[in-house]
Amino acid sequence: MKRLSMSIMLVALVGACTSRTVVNQSQFQVAPALAVERFLQAANTRDLVTMSRLFGGADGAWVDTRNREEVELRMNAIAEILRHDDYEITSEGTVPGTVLPNRRIGVDISFPGGLRVGDVGFTVVLESTNRWLINAIELTKITEGA
Repeated sequence: MKRLSMSIMLVALVGACTSRTVVNQSQFQVAPALAVERFLQAANTRDLVTMSRLFGGADGAWVDTRNREEVELRMNAIAEILRHDDYEITSEGTVPGTVLPNRRIGVDISFPGGLRVGDVGFTVVLESTNRWLINAIELTKITEGA
């Protein structure tokens, strides 16, 4: 019994000694890359609603600011172009000459049939204090490379 209570006390002490580190978003730009990853996953499954929630600008996501039919047609076309086998995020940086906080995420994408297109740019803008939206995609790199 004494051994059991010592074990419980030891576990409680170890738990009390751990700390949770909160990373300031300005130190590490994880959220823009996650928005791109979620968008690519949604494109592969043709989840047009999720895609339209992740695509937009300073005025908000397209799902909230545009005509539903237009959004579905555009997201469907983008999903068709972005249907991929694999991808890798390879770079991240700011976009010079813009007003909104933004990031350019470079992605190498492997497509069915063996085509691989490098450094496809996804421009991601900060729409609110914690919401990054895809604002532009360098789709011509893919369509010209096919």
